[in-house]
Amino acid sequence: MFLNIVSKQLKIGVRDKAAIFWTLMFPVILGTLFYMAFGKIFDSYVVEPIKTAVYFETDNEEVKEHVTEVLDNIRVNDKEVLAATYDEDLENAQKLLEDDKIGGIIKVAENGKFTVVVRSNGNQATMLDIITSTYNEQIDLIQKVSEEHPEKLNEVYEGISKRVEYLNNKDLAGENKDPFVQYFYNIIAMAALFSSFNSVRIGNNSQANMSAVGARTNASPVNRLAFQLGSLIASFIVQTVVNCVALSYIIFVLNIKFGGNIFIIYATTVLATLCGLALGFLVGNIGSANRDKKESFLSAVSLISCALSGLMYGDMKVVLLEKAPIVNKINPAAVISDAFYSLNMFGAGSRFFQCIISLIIMSAVMIIGAIIFGRRNSYDSL
Repeated sequence: MFLNIVSKQLKIGVRDKAAIFWTLMFPVILGTLFYMAFGKIFDSYVVEPIKTAVYFETDNEEVKEHVTEVLDNIRVNDKEVLAATYDEDLENAQKLLEDDKIGGIIKVAENGKFTVVVRSNGNQATMLDIITSTYNEQIDLIQKVSEEHPEKLNEVYEGISKRVEYLNNKDLAGENKDPFVQYFYNIIAMAALFSSFNSVRIGNNSQANMSAVGARTNASPVNRLAFQLGSLIASFIVQTVVNCVALSYIIFVLNIKFGGNIFIIYATTVLATLCGLALGFLVGNIGSANRDKKESFLSAVSLISCALSGLMYGDMKVVLLEKAPIVNKINPAAVISDAFYSLNMFGAGSRFFQCIISLIIMSAVMIIGAIIFGRRNSYDSL
């Protein structure tokens, strides 16, 4: 009986053209547009080293030493990115910038964070902004671990230096240092959350007062839990195939390097799909709104989640990390994109597995919650 439910729900899932369109065609179209907009922009920036003045606002020798090591070792495709000069006179650096003799000024604060000063919005300015935001993000992440132990500040800078060397050597972690790749991570996160469109119907089809299918289901001898789990498995199979096709298009057709082991990338996509389905499964079992209203709600939740993850503004997660770090931890799109980012930058290490564990916990909580809400529905007559 259970396998029969799965097979029948598989057919229903395949015929759900709207859900398949949103989870396949929309990411494909958006990924293509992103690729056309800035797919190769990062490589085009690095033609010759950017002349940059570095001004230290601190006398901490350890900070100076580690920042110097970082800036002198930034490379893209074995090309130097910066031609850095370390100027102790800020006014002199500003005059060089005004005379267009340098591309920008990087100010280094007491805590090691960068502030960039540029004169225009050209390619060099964009590259300096990318370096600054990426570096500050890594400092935030590392300092967060040691925020309760300020005596370990020097170890934090040492860790950043080692991380830069690690990335340049293209070790076991991913090799793609293009910051724009995060937009493609968020496209897959969006596709995973849009998987909820395929599972929201499960709850409605289990409620007698919501649909004719629900009435027949409740009147039949089929166990409601078996029906819901069978339907969820069928939706999971369909959406896993759909999202893996979307991922394959981005990786093999658009030739976007996600970085990291390809099998782990696909496995992460599968788990992200489960999280999206769990969201739809939960929403479908809550309340008595019809499917259209619930899909509208899921669409809003998915888009807001992706926006907060950086789909529209790349540095959004950095902003939230400083203002409201809890948002990045409970936002499924942020966790999914951070899993891909961690795999690319640091390999399948502790940070990556923290993201995986978070996705598993979120999926389990939503599935259990959906089952509890679904079992609470009862009817006097059908």
